[in-house]
Amino acid sequence: MENSTEVFRPSIVVDMKKNRIRIHQKTLHALGDPGFVMLIINPGEHTLGIKCSMQDEKRAHRVRKSTVKKECELYSKSLMSAFRKLCPDWDGRKSYRMEGEIIAGENMAVFSMADSFCRVIE
Repeated sequence: MENSTEVFRPSIVVDMKKNRIRIHQKTLHALGDPGFVMLIINPGEHTLGIKCSMQDEKRAHRVRKSTVKKECELYSKSLMSAFRKLCPDWDGRKSYRMEGEIIAGENMAVFSMADSFCRVIE
């Protein structure tokens, strides 16, 4: 058995220019490889939650896993509009990598939008 001291941190990329969120495959796997997810913004805590969901939930997004890429891409202009309001310093032409935490009991990953947890990647 391999002995690793590195702690897994779920990660996503918010691409402001293309109104896209890329959820990395390892993050989806840590959530139990759901068929649908719900994206939840908590403006009070400046966090984004990705929660396992059911198809019949109103705000559910289908997870379409690419066979070429190691991520799932979701597009949402309304979600990006919410990001722009909460993070006015974010450049609308750039992408931001966010690392978060898995909340196992909730089947959820939570990501902070605070500067210390976000990195510009483009």
